[in-house]
Amino acid sequence: MLDKLQWHKKDIKILIFITQGSNYVIPSTAFFLHKRLELCKDCVAFDVNLGCSSFNVGVHIVSALLQNCQQSDKALLLIGDTAAQVLRPETNIKTEVIADQMIFGSAGAAIAMEKVEQHKIRFFTKSDGTGFDAIIRHKDRPTAMDGEKVFEFAINDVSDDVKSFKKHFDLKEEDIDYYVFHQAQKLILDNIADNCKIPENKELRSLCEYGNTSGTSVAVSICANIDKFADKDNVKFFLCGFGVGLSWGGVYTEIPTKNILPIIETDEHYDEDKLPDSDLQDKCILVMDADRGLGEFMSCYVKEQTASVVMAGMDIRRMKEVQKDFILESHVVEINERNTAFRDVISYCQEKKLEFDGIIFPEQTCDMKQYVDDIRLLQCAGLLKEKCSLVFISDIEGFKEIDKKRYLQAKARLENDIDLLSEGLTEKQRINAVMYDSSKLELVDIIGSGGEWMTKYLQLGCPEKMARQIYIGRAVKYLLSDESAYSTGMILPVNM
Repeated sequence: MLDKLQWHKKDIKILIFITQGSNYVIPSTAFFLHKRLELCKDCVAFDVNLGCSSFNVGVHIVSALLQNCQQSDKALLLIGDTAAQVLRPETNIKTEVIADQMIFGSAGAAIAMEKVEQHKIRFFTKSDGTGFDAIIRHKDRPTAMDGEKVFEFAINDVSDDVKSFKKHFDLKEEDIDYYVFHQAQKLILDNIADNCKIPENKELRSLCEYGNTSGTSVAVSICANIDKFADKDNVKFFLCGFGVGLSWGGVYTEIPTKNILPIIETDEHYDEDKLPDSDLQDKCILVMDADRGLGEFMSCYVKEQTASVVMAGMDIRRMKEVQKDFILESHVVEINERNTAFRDVISYCQEKKLEFDGIIFPEQTCDMKQYVDDIRLLQCAGLLKEKCSLVFISDIEGFKEIDKKRYLQAKARLENDIDLLSEGLTEKQRINAVMYDSSKLELVDIIGSGGEWMTKYLQLGCPEKMARQIYIGRAVKYLLSDESAYSTGMILPVNM
């Protein structure tokens, strides 16, 4: 946008960021944005905690500040919220959670404003503190909403003030090319349009494509419908936001069509300010067989625990596809043959100067003696850190209900193998195992948000219980973490 407008950053004297999900308690996220944009020091920057009325209130605030600026001074109004929360693997999936995610979308909006002679912007901005708890979220609690109260507010107060605003400024229907309202939900929008007698072809929406995108929804709706007014030089808009607070308002203005840019859909992210804050923080974990079901899951799971991950497997394409979702440091090691796997790992990791805090062996049967020489190779190569934790995952728990004798024999063999393998480790290094029942585990593609698991969950009618790899993940996380630093020779059964 700045390139399109050919703005000089030294002229930007105001930066306001409106959000309900700031990155930090202090300072305002606006200061981080100021740093990223490399703006000059002669600039005021702060956050505003506001929701669905962000656009109109933000434009009002910036306009008031610009009144006291020089003619050439400019401002940036940035709005952003992750209304559609990214679900972590630990999330307890429920029907209402699925429904909630389908309603909301996440978006950011950037609005450039400058002081121009003879260009009026008309406003109304209102607040009703008696409805402060109509939409509310206390610290460490989910958001609660009084749906009936919010619905009545939207179709009554908002509708009444839209009509009053038009009457006060003597705005005729021909003075307005398009109306854009906050994209709360279809029933509310339909009622407001009906109450205000707005022609259907003059209201712009983005709800069906992007959902309720909170404070950005007015800007999103304008940009998403750019094709409808591309033939005009200027467009006269009535813009209205309403929501949490309760807060609502409207803006009437004219915008040059050339300054309205299309929607950008992207998965880009900036991570230099993000601090790892989970159980495997700053640990480097090697995942063997990362190109297969459970190995792929474990790679993604330890990544979610803020570990740096080294994935080793034969299917390089599949592993690189998984790696696309990783934010922190990660590596992919292509193995040419299974029996030379660790030589390939050693060669790569020595070149990259990597050492392991933990190694996960996810695709194991009962026989683990094959790893005696491999572990010694890793030890001699200096790749195992002082407190390195080796975790083997075996599916023998499934024998327990089918063949008790076979189960006991397999478990005894597993215990003996762990004792044998531990001989090659130092005193502070440890080796443990996790047993699970593969018949109770849904091994599915977990690239991205776990879409295939989610699809199956919906197809089965949203059952209260549906096994996930997460249960294994929690056990492995414990064995890799400092919490189990002095535990070795354990076998944890995972009863899902």
